[in-house]
Amino acid sequence: MTVPEHAEKDNTMAVEIKVLTLNVWGIPGISKNREARLEAIANQLVTGPDEFDFVFLQEVWSKSDFIFLEHKVVKKLPYAHYFFSGVVGSGLCVLSRSPLTEVHFHKFPLNGYPHKLLHGDWWGGKGVGLCRTTCHGISFLLANTHLHAEYDSKTDEYVHHRVAQAFQTSQMIRFVRQPDDVLIFSGDFNCAPTDIAYRIAKFYGCMVDSYTDSPDKNPGCSGETNETPANSYTNVKTLIANPSGNRIDYIFYQASSTHKVKTKVCDQPWPQRVPQMNFSFSDHEAVRSVLTLTPRKDEEHTESTSEVQAQTDALLDGAAVCEQGLKKVTVNRRVHLTLATFFTILQLVYLALLSLDITPGGRVALGTASLIGMLFLAYFLFMGTVFFHGEYNGVKATKLAIKCHLEKLKEKNAKIFEEERKRSLSFIK
Repeated sequence: MTVPEHAEKDNTMAVEIKVLTLNVWGIPGISKNREARLEAIANQLVTGPDEFDFVFLQEVWSKSDFIFLEHKVVKKLPYAHYFFSGVVGSGLCVLSRSPLTEVHFHKFPLNGYPHKLLHGDWWGGKGVGLCRTTCHGISFLLANTHLHAEYDSKTDEYVHHRVAQAFQTSQMIRFVRQPDDVLIFSGDFNCAPTDIAYRIAKFYGCMVDSYTDSPDKNPGCSGETNETPANSYTNVKTLIANPSGNRIDYIFYQASSTHKVKTKVCDQPWPQRVPQMNFSFSDHEAVRSVLTLTPRKDEEHTESTSEVQAQTDALLDGAAVCEQGLKKVTVNRRVHLTLATFFTILQLVYLALLSLDITPGGRVALGTASLIGMLFLAYFLFMGTVFFHGEYNGVKATKLAIKCHLEKLKEKNAKIFEEERKRSLSFIK
């Protein structure tokens, strides 16, 4: 009799888990070669050399695209879940070889601006999707996310949103994760390993980056996953400033109370081009991690001095970003209310002009201009009042939550300092 992959097994032996994450760049009407690429992605998952246990996808913006992928891979990955959110969906889905017994989606309260139509993050309703499953008799908590894009590294107007998203995601995971859950946290984080959002996700979330944990790495490569020179969709102009591309797609993990985890491989296994085509699978590279899980023998992990310090530094930097974000939000409010005042004055001018002897054509033109002005007035009032309070409170809440955890870290640092002092004195004696 064949034992299903998700059935209870002897978990006293080491097991391997294969994970893949990919931003599929699936914007209907905008993403190039979308349908052909989705077909190729599905084929690669089904016929490729790897049999993945979990697959995390981002930017699956069309429900029909998800249904297509779900049906194509059902024999290899029979369980799937799409996280609906926002106006056009979250773009997030998880494919799994084992049943997904619980799912939850947390939508980010800070996620860009509605008038930034070309950016579109606000309309997407981004957040973090959580799934619980049991594979090889081991409990897993799966987390998939897509943080706000950067767009302009020189003047990043969304940095406080992205930092808040990274903190809230890590905070959510800390709250829901059970001690016996092995955590796998993947997605498009839209930030480099040196960025504050990455450091918060890694150190505040107490996670391990499977790429840095991997024993083997390609010489001259830092695991770049976006805007790489080999990708067919990379704009040549971006390579002038950044010839190698960016590493912004990650697979993190956290061991459980029952199992240790170690990265065996973390790489980009798929070919640079779709077979027999002249384009890539996506504008991002697929990232694969092979994780080895071994039973833990009553070992208790304690945070090292460097881990506590790294977490402290990341949160201090995050708090500083939030403080700057509050100032920016306040300035934006003044701008919006000033513009609202301007359009209010225009409406008064329009009323005054109505009292004059104006031709029918002139009245139609004035009426049209007044209607457009009313729309702008309503929008700027909304942004300067309702939206302002939502954004301000979101940044403030993140700052206060960071401050709360920093107080806890302050006590840890004091305890570590005292232990180091006692150890030094014992050497002197």
